[in-house]
Amino acid sequence: MKLLTYDDLGPEMEVDRALLNIAAFGGTFPRRSIEVWRTRSTMLADYVGLFASEGGRLVGQVYVLRIPYTFRDGTATISGLAGVSTRPDRGRGGVARALLSEVHRRERAAGIRFITLWTNRSWGAHALYEHLGYRDVYSSPWAIHGGVHARGPRPTALRVRPARPSDLPEVEALHAREAKGRLGFCREPKGYLRTAVLARELHPEKELLVVRRGKEMAGYAHLDRNPYRTLCGELVASTLRSRRALIAEVARFAKGTPYGFQHTPVTDAPQLFRSPAYSTSARAWWGFMAAELGHRWTTEEAVHMFATDDPRFLCLAGDRF
Repeated sequence: MKLLTYDDLGPEMEVDRALLNIAAFGGTFPRRSIEVWRTRSTMLADYVGLFASEGGRLVGQVYVLRIPYTFRDGTATISGLAGVSTRPDRGRGGVARALLSEVHRRERAAGIRFITLWTNRSWGAHALYEHLGYRDVYSSPWAIHGGVHARGPRPTALRVRPARPSDLPEVEALHAREAKGRLGFCREPKGYLRTAVLARELHPEKELLVVRRGKEMAGYAHLDRNPYRTLCGELVASTLRSRRALIAEVARFAKGTPYGFQHTPVTDAPQLFRSPAYSTSARAWWGFMAAELGHRWTTEEAVHMFATDDPRFLCLAGDRF
């Protein structure tokens, strides 16, 4: 087995790279998007990711992000692993272990102390991650509504509408203000939303709602929608009233289908989801894991370090990588 960086991949390997993405996650990570993020941000590691090759065919992959994370003693760059996958017909062949071990070596050499990933606790890979030193530090809470049309007038002093590209700087500024003093994923680089638009990963008019009070932006919500359900894992508002207005608009957008909220928007204002119309859960199958490179730790130590049990902890849908 040979390990390659992203820049080592030839054009003939693109179809294999697509298979690895689609088979595991149902989508692709186009070269165009990768180049946008590489040229306009520092989010990706210099080598982007590692790929395992056998006989000239790709059999595994992992992408490596560099993300700011605010701990109790300050903000530091951590590594985030994305798209960890092995060909379905090469499972349990040591491919993922080889990839992750080399990533750990590279990241430690780059001065990175902590490495993280999101995974489903029901997947077999979870046991491998634990063996490599990762510990479960956070699982997203959920609040699901069965789905009925929202009734009643919108608050007259508040105006909720789909976002426009011109709103994006204000959305980023609102996020920065409301994340001040928080822990976790509370810092985003300036212009990150515009970069996501250029990478075709964000369509503001279809995926973002904004609420204004007069000329001032008072909140926004990021939607993940399909004909069968609407999910909101990123909701930021300056007042409880603005938060209520956004929740009501999410219900209207759902058009009678089930809709739900997740991550810290649920725990920041739990009183908004105590209606019998909601079913809530403090945990989900998807969870956040973390390892300290060069050190084996307990789950309790990992949770304390990442402060996910602190009321100041912030995690939004955009922080799932």
